[in-house]
Amino acid sequence: MSMPPGWKIKRELLAAWDQLKALGLIMSFPFRKWSYDKRELVDIKIYEGDRHHGENIIIYLIYQPDGLLISNYLAIQSFISQGSEILIVSNGELSDSDLEKLRPLTWRVIVRDNLGYDFGGYRCGLNYMKSINYDFDSVNLINDSIWFPIIPNSNILSRLHIAVSDFGGPVCLSNSKSKGAGLVLSYWLTIKNGLFKSESFWRYWRKYIPTENKTLTVKLGERGLSRQMNKDGREISGLFTLEKFMEAMELASVDQLTLTLRYASFTDPIFEQECQRMLESVQKNEIWRSSCLAFVRRVSAKRNFLHSFCYPVIAILGVPFIKKNNLKLQVEMRKKYIAAVKNGDLPMPDPQIFNEIAESVNSTNQTLAFR
Repeated sequence: MSMPPGWKIKRELLAAWDQLKALGLIMSFPFRKWSYDKRELVDIKIYEGDRHHGENIIIYLIYQPDGLLISNYLAIQSFISQGSEILIVSNGELSDSDLEKLRPLTWRVIVRDNLGYDFGGYRCGLNYMKSINYDFDSVNLINDSIWFPIIPNSNILSRLHIAVSDFGGPVCLSNSKSKGAGLVLSYWLTIKNGLFKSESFWRYWRKYIPTENKTLTVKLGERGLSRQMNKDGREISGLFTLEKFMEAMELASVDQLTLTLRYASFTDPIFEQECQRMLESVQKNEIWRSSCLAFVRRVSAKRNFLHSFCYPVIAILGVPFIKKNNLKLQVEMRKKYIAAVKNGDLPMPDPQIFNEIAESVNSTNQTLAFR
């Protein structure tokens, strides 16, 4: 049996070390909770923006130690154009220049220490809104680990407003360990006013302690929140689910399925080889179409469909964002996305967003070349 690739071994070793450190942090939680609760809204800086608060608010969590990116401003402008007001929560100091640029675009800006990743910032923003008795219809918690929008004139906020009645977000994945449960991916969460005012919601946040440990942040944050909402019987909704993806694939034409395979991304050599064989034998008949759908279904059962099949996700489902992280599958996906845009098979986003995406792939390739 061949050894797994080096990147996978390194990833697993780092994850194991992070889990080991997490055990020690859990032991200190009682003291850390008392200390953190006492200081959370004291050790922050608040800057007034020129805009007023509204019924639909976005807590936009940013972590940009080298200064805000052009894509951050483009995302904020898109949120505003869709009828939302912005509360920035920055994990780390912002330059005077960035604060000045944010003033006309925001209601307020909170600057806090970089602790707890996105869930640390989310908790701070939510507790701040609660402390001033902010009333609203819906709040979206969004972090800047996505490039948005990559589709012109995105209306995702209005779609979420209709689709989510309690708790949810753009992406909701089924939890195979708990039948009927849904995991809402934390880079974009949607919360309605009824949930915000519920004991169920705040029971979770009172127990949650921000930590610098990524394993605990994912386990107790992203997974923990969805787990609690499922346990409490809250209604969970997502725009982009595996079920909806496969329904769209069932209606796709052979030409669309061919493009799906052409721009597919894999970290599994077996899937990549099978995909190539199918592309070499494309036929406009039901036999080939059924084989293609079965292949897409098998891949999606093992890998996140958003990162495996960028063409139908964007062109058919209308997903208006792309993840920024540098896990191998996401990097491969961005390479295929760039090719699809250059070939005219996917829409060109704002050129500055496209350049950032292309630069992320180039910098990743350069890093790998020197390892």
